[in-house]
Amino acid sequence: MGNRTKIPKMPSGGLRLLVAVDFSAESLRALRAARGLRTRAGGSITLLHVRPSSDVRAAVLEERGDLLKQPAGTLRQAIASHYEGKLAALVKAREKESWKISRGRADVEICREARRGYDMLFMGSRGQGAVSNLLIGSTVQALLRLSPIPVVVLPR
Repeated sequence: MGNRTKIPKMPSGGLRLLVAVDFSAESLRALRAARGLRTRAGGSITLLHVRPSSDVRAAVLEERGDLLKQPAGTLRQAIASHYEGKLAALVKAREKESWKISRGRADVEICREARRGYDMLFMGSRGQGAVSNLLIGSTVQALLRLSPIPVVVLPR
């Protein structure tokens, strides 16, 4: 007989899925795909948002200039609350869904979280810039090379 690929057994509690979320339409499509798989296979979903290390950059990226006008020393908590609210709204009261926030480079932080026992990583591709219209985004490229678990990429 020829080579046969061994099909892994489904974990007894279902799949542990990690979804990288940056709130773009593409990452929300990845979340919908993960939810579809979880519906069929069982398991749990963790949403991970990696925010910039700089609180000012995070506020600018989120178009929350109002946060920059707050008293000194309150920006870190304000931007953290902003992201917590967005993630909580995505999860709502869905059973077996949770969320996490990390700070730093997206590829590094997503890989770090992926090593914590997940079965699969879902992400959307939204490469930006002229050249990246032909290629997938740099974070996706890095994770396809470095991820310790299978990566499902939903195209733009």
